[in-house]
Amino acid sequence: MLGQDCSAVLAAILTLASSGLESAHEFEALKIKNAQLKSEVAGGNTGIIGESPRIRQLKTLIGRVAPQEATVLILGESGTGKELVARAVHTGSLHAHRPFVAINYAALSDTLLESELYGHERGVFTGAVTQKIGRLEIAEGGSVFLDDVGELTPGLQVKLLRVLQERNFERVGCTVAIPLNIRLIAATNRDLTAAGFRLDLYHRLNVVSLHTPPLRE
Repeated sequence: MLGQDCSAVLAAILTLASSGLESAHEFEALKIKNAQLKSEVAGGNTGIIGESPRIRQLKTLIGRVAPQEATVLILGESGTGKELVARAVHTGSLHAHRPFVAINYAALSDTLLESELYGHERGVFTGAVTQKIGRLEIAEGGSVFLDDVGELTPGLQVKLLRVLQERNFERVGCTVAIPLNIRLIAATNRDLTAAGFRLDLYHRLNVVSLHTPPLRE
C-alpha cells in the first residue's frame, strides 16, 4: 500500500515537473516570437531607405537575425549604413529594452580604447583620478556595437577574444572579473581574412554576417 502511495505521489510530481518544463519552453518560444513580431514592425522604421532587391533582402535578414542571440558581423563599404543595421538588429532583439552602446575603434588610441571598453580603477595611470565604468559595463543586458573592428591591434584582439570566450572582463588595474551579458554586433569595411586579423576572433564575430550594399547596387 505504501509503495502504491509513493508511486502515485512520484507520478504526480513528474507530471507537474513535465508541465513546468513545457511551460518554460513555451515561454521562451513566446519571447522569441514576440521579438520577431517587434522586429517586423520596426523593420519599416529603421532609417534604412530603399526598396531595391538588395535592400529588401537586407531588411528580411535583419528581421530573421534580430530575435536570435547570435553575434552579428556587418560587412560593407564606408558610408553604407552599418550602424543603422546594427541599431535595427538591436531594436528587434530581446535586448531592445536595454542600452545600445556604439564604440568606434578607429577613433581611439589603444590606451584610451581599453579604458573606454573595459573601464579603469582610480590611480591606475596618470589622469585616472576616479574610477571609470567602461562601455561594456554600461551596456549590460543590451547590445554593444563594435564599429571598424578591423582596426583592432593584435594585443587588443587577444583581449577581446578572451572576453568573448569567458563572457567576463576586468577593468584596467583591477583583477576582479565582471560578468558580461550583452548582444555583440561588429562591423568592418575590410576583408578580415586578408587583413592579418586573428582567425579565431574572426570566427567568434562572424557567427552571422549581414552585407550592406553601396548606393550603386
